[in-house]
Amino acid sequence: MRLERRQAQTGNVNALAELGLFSAAIMHEIKNALQGVADALFLLAGERNLSPEGREEVALARRELSRAFEVSAQTLALTRKEEPVPLSLVGLLEQALGTYAGKSAYKHFRVERQYEFAGNIRGSPGALRQVFSNIILNALESAPFETGKLIIHTYECRSSESGKAPGVQIDFADNGPGIPDQNKAKIFEPLFSTKNGKGSGLGLWVAHRLVLQQHGYIRLVSSSKGVNSGACFSVFLPLLPN
Repeated sequence: MRLERRQAQTGNVNALAELGLFSAAIMHEIKNALQGVADALFLLAGERNLSPEGREEVALARRELSRAFEVSAQTLALTRKEEPVPLSLVGLLEQALGTYAGKSAYKHFRVERQYEFAGNIRGSPGALRQVFSNIILNALESAPFETGKLIIHTYECRSSESGKAPGVQIDFADNGPGIPDQNKAKIFEPLFSTKNGKGSGLGLWVAHRLVLQQHGYIRLVSSSKGVNSGACFSVFLPLLPN
């Protein structure tokens, strides 16, 4: 019976792996098709004879297309497998911040860096870059215009799980509206969003899954009350041997 159960479990794992690869292949083809639609909408938006109503419809289509791109990117991130390699933690954080430099400048969004740990970690570069980008983008989008701020603090500590294993924690603390108490338990669930229909509801779910793949964890502390509102996402990553 034990052998049959083990064989059944192995079969389920293999089936899930094949389904993941199949989903990734389909998503890749969908992404290619979406790019053609995006190019056509870009050209249409530049038409001088387009009516005001037509421009509104094109703008709406481009926003929805952007959401579709976001969903495809999140899905591909989960199926992409990378071997862990030595990485510069600060380098990864700066790459993620650089992705949104233009949007940050537009909103006068201030980033305060507190890099107590600036050494190397071992992990998957694409996965961790995706995690950091998702958290930074959420902070940027929720930040108040002109007074928005994000503090990124890196430091060595020991895990609150896994037998107090040594590792690095990265805190992302913003001064946005925070997460209401009733939503905290759902924040890492798939398709749950606090962006009133403007988000895919996949970003933090993907971040959570990717951090687990790196043998770490992610936690949230938040307040939505008064002038001290804000959210702090803490990512713990173990310091694995090089």
